[in-house]
Amino acid sequence: MHRLLLKFKKNRTLKKYLLFSLLLFALSACNYIEERNVPHIKEIHPSEGKKITTVAILPFQNKTEKKGAEDTLRTCFFTNFSTKGYNLVKLEEIDERLNLAGINAGNINEEDTFKLGKIVKADALLYGTVTKCSKRFFGVYSQIVIGAEIKLVDAGCSRIIYQADHTETNHSGSVPVSPFSIPEAVIESSINVREKVITDTADRLAKKFIMAMPGKDFVSSLNAHVISIKNDESPAKVYYTVQDKDTLWGISRKFYHDPSRAKDISNANMLPSDNRLEVGQELFIPDVPVLDNIEEAQHIDKKKCKRAVYRVKWGDSLYIIASKVFRDGKKWTVIYDANRKEISNINDLPVGQVIIIPLCITGANSL
Repeated sequence: MHRLLLKFKKNRTLKKYLLFSLLLFALSACNYIEERNVPHIKEIHPSEGKKITTVAILPFQNKTEKKGAEDTLRTCFFTNFSTKGYNLVKLEEIDERLNLAGINAGNINEEDTFKLGKIVKADALLYGTVTKCSKRFFGVYSQIVIGAEIKLVDAGCSRIIYQADHTETNHSGSVPVSPFSIPEAVIESSINVREKVITDTADRLAKKFIMAMPGKDFVSSLNAHVISIKNDESPAKVYYTVQDKDTLWGISRKFYHDPSRAKDISNANMLPSDNRLEVGQELFIPDVPVLDNIEEAQHIDKKKCKRAVYRVKWGDSLYIIASKVFRDGKKWTVIYDANRKEISNINDLPVGQVIIIPLCITGANSL
């Protein structure tokens, strides 16, 4: 009789554990689908009249109890926004100008857009409101939710260029394989609710908004930003503006570290048989990877691609980029050598400039 009771209790415990595990799996599955959602776009229009070249990311509003969430998300937008090709006004400069003009950041949505545009010296204004920011902890399962509403407005005519809302969810909580693994799962879940994970979730949210936002072809004067990325099609395409004394051989060596691929460039652009180039001519450069984040350089097959391109973001430097590509910041000269004609100041990489990233080092820093 005692054995039967013991067996019954064991079976009941096992059933509870299985039920608990299935519940955790269902929760994880639901969030797995949620993370693949895209922003709900309410309005999207191309700018009219004067082209939008400069954007100011205004102080974000916060409708949640999580203090600082608005600043975190605003910073994430600034870090990633250069991928759209616009010039950005520095956040500190925006805040200083608003303060000098007596504008209360908490009432920024009530101010006249034309007036704000003149104050911050921008063609378009980006408004943001944090609508959700929560951390939930359920023992072996944790969840972070950040939601926002974003609006890009033409400061000249107050016309909405882009308006959308989205909620991003980050979750942690693998189903324990045995009751003994539950403490480990609890530790993993608790780590997930740290501030860094909140920042990472905000960063993904910002990237999804920006990806769906209308961009601008990056246009610069000759001998400035001669490499550009166009996102009209997927994948993004790389273009190069011909400079004085350029040759197809030299351009091929520049982008592929292989002069023999000059024929690929010629064919891609249907150049005449003499392959004559004109200064200012824009050439499509095929088969060059575009790095949205510099960390992606680690995942590219170096046997197939020796070089990629990357659009500089706020906070980047040659040393920082080299640290992430080669795991050695002292090798920044390798990146500089590949962009010697385009980089005028090694201590100041302009946000939005497209540079070539060597993916491997050949010889004694010889590229």
